[in-house]
Amino acid sequence: MISYLLTDSRIREARELLIGSGLDFDPNFDIFLGYYEKGRLIAVGARHKNVLKMVAVAPEHRDTGIFAEIISALVKDAYQAGYEHTFVFTKPEYSQSFQYLNFRPLTHTDRTAVLEYGYNIQDYLNKWKSIVRQGVNSGIVMNCNPFTFGHRYLIETAAAQSDNVYVFVVEEDSSLIPFRTRIELVKKGTEDLKNVHILSTGPYAVSRITFPSYFLKDADKVTQEQLLTDLSIFCGYIAPSFGIKKRFAGQEPVCRLTAMYNEAMRNTLPQHDINFIEIERKTAGGRIISASSVREMLLSGETEKLRAMVPDATYKYLTENTGVLASKNATPVLNS
Repeated sequence: MISYLLTDSRIREARELLIGSGLDFDPNFDIFLGYYEKGRLIAVGARHKNVLKMVAVAPEHRDTGIFAEIISALVKDAYQAGYEHTFVFTKPEYSQSFQYLNFRPLTHTDRTAVLEYGYNIQDYLNKWKSIVRQGVNSGIVMNCNPFTFGHRYLIETAAAQSDNVYVFVVEEDSSLIPFRTRIELVKKGTEDLKNVHILSTGPYAVSRITFPSYFLKDADKVTQEQLLTDLSIFCGYIAPSFGIKKRFAGQEPVCRLTAMYNEAMRNTLPQHDINFIEIERKTAGGRIISASSVREMLLSGETEKLRAMVPDATYKYLTENTGVLASKNATPVLNS
């Protein structure tokens, strides 16, 4: 029978089963399920938001229907929690087992396979068909937390070198500025650029759909897997659908993760006939304009300094919502 694993002793049992299956325990989960037979734990599976993780079945039970029962219970639980679209990150050799349960392969690397259930990437691409244009097209992926003159400069540069520019705003809501506000500020800040199209990433960029680390031991390798998976999705689905032949990004002298992402793009995109163009960061008063520095100024009360860093719409939003944003700053946020 399937039960929620709620006590420390049951979580320890699950950890032992995972380790015995060659997987790591990841404490970041919303629910943890276990399948018991005659009082013995023989299968486990967890969910964090709409990502399934830590799925393991005792070796002697792998040829039974227990795996399907655990996955079905996790998908049902996700649906009841409001997630109609679920992902699983697994080892490539386990991909077929999920496909038998109607998961669709999304992408894979040598070490990781990503599958999805329900809404899928073709649905996402079909949603944006009406804005696809022929020509020399470019893509930019941005978080814009918040939208700055630095973001504007990157978009302007791309627009001057392209027939069409598609700006994908990260839909993840782990940022200080909510997604709906971020994308509206981008639209307002670029409305004069007629060849620029603003759209959301959906779940198909490095965002909340992060890699469970339980089967990758090295933190740097986990990050590399995330980046390679993200670029595989971009190169395999997004770029062909939008006719993107150039991808623009700003140089990154500070954030290690973003610098690694740029390096991964530099190495990977040309293999797919996509040029990677890295632009020198815009400055104001001798200081690089960045979203993180804007947030620092806002939260330290240096609002007048913001005028040189952000467009009018962003400045208005920030100064009118300083109190709310200051209270949200107690939680971690994405940096870009």
